[in-house]
Amino acid sequence: MAPAQILDTPSVKATSAFTSTSIKAKASNSEHSSPPDESIFSNYRQLVPLVATDGATYLNASFSPPSNLIVHDAITKYAHDALHNPHPKPEWQAAAAETRELIARYINAESSDSVALMRDTTEGLNSFIRSIKFSPGDNVVLLDSEHPNHAYGWMALRASGLEVRQVPSIPEAERTGKVTAATAETFAPYVDERTRAIGLSFIMFHSGQWNDVADICAAFRPRGIHVLVDMTQQVGFANVDVRALGVSAAAFGMHKGLNCPAGLAALYVDPSIVKEMDPTPPIVGYGTVSNVRADLLVPADDIIYHPSARRYEHLNVSLVACVAARAWLKFYLGVMGPEKVELHLYRLGDALRDECASLKVPIVGPESRKEHAPHLYILDLHDARWMQHFKEHSIYVTPYRLGVRVSFGFYNNMEDVKVLTSVLKAGLDLGFPAGKN
Repeated sequence: MAPAQILDTPSVKATSAFTSTSIKAKASNSEHSSPPDESIFSNYRQLVPLVATDGATYLNASFSPPSNLIVHDAITKYAHDALHNPHPKPEWQAAAAETRELIARYINAESSDSVALMRDTTEGLNSFIRSIKFSPGDNVVLLDSEHPNHAYGWMALRASGLEVRQVPSIPEAERTGKVTAATAETFAPYVDERTRAIGLSFIMFHSGQWNDVADICAAFRPRGIHVLVDMTQQVGFANVDVRALGVSAAAFGMHKGLNCPAGLAALYVDPSIVKEMDPTPPIVGYGTVSNVRADLLVPADDIIYHPSARRYEHLNVSLVACVAARAWLKFYLGVMGPEKVELHLYRLGDALRDECASLKVPIVGPESRKEHAPHLYILDLHDARWMQHFKEHSIYVTPYRLGVRVSFGFYNNMEDVKVLTSVLKAGLDLGFPAGKN
């Protein structure tokens, strides 16, 4: 294909026309509608060929969503520029800066300097974990069901004298048969004068519980206890306001709800924390330091770090992921709207709950919207035959300790719920057990 033709493919032209006419017009006409106009989300579905034309019932957004034409076309343009533009890097770097600004706008950060671009959630969490000064005998408190990429970051410091306390939520859930969202009360018995931090996920990947981060921050941050939050299962699926939550820091990958290629994440750090701690970043390079020289020589002067979260950022991030993220964030914030996406996902979840109740298939975790994610639902199914049954019917879900996880994306619709319900019924008719059966 000739260079001039690559951006004139049917995919690119269709996406351009699609986003500039039908979607934007309908989004504008229904800007104040609540709940969201489902016909708009039917149009958004056309952006995802896997579900729109390939026939898959993809209910696995919490694992990794199928890509979409907006991201595809951004990557296509990146590849075209890499082939034919003799100096594309400045534009890509500008895309990274704009991506940082869009992230800050989405999460209501104080400024884009409060956000550092990272490789993944693990790097973001560990960058903050390794910045906290502690003495042997100090402790950090986690849930015993916390994601491994978060928990291991703290546990690695046990060799240096940090005590890691795990709140025993799993035995309580097994005793009561209920999985509940964590609040300040959950952590209170395990916090004392030596507690330096609380680490937790906003939404738990294995249960869908939506922990009350604002309550936890309000109770413990005034006591000088940091609250570090993994928001990977939150961003892109719901609205986020880090200042209202009051977190010390938050990290999140952008390859799930934000539909970005793997290899890009963000770390938010409260500016007051950076000022108070003046932390030395665990990884230091040119992008970390504010008093660098343009000629790239390194004098013997004292290092002065950026006075913000930018001190955690590397000079080079995944620029192709930034280009894709910029394109998607513009669409997500400017056209779809986080609140509308959240309501759309809750609507699908409510329908799933009703259908599962009629089939007597229990859903694990809290029932109220205040305590449960909009997109992530655990069906109490454990028999190994279920996953093979779903696979045979082209339904994509993930099994976990508590059951089978169904997770919706913006592209899912009521028909997907109906297809899943029919396959669940067929499995029950075949004698596959559900719940305690």
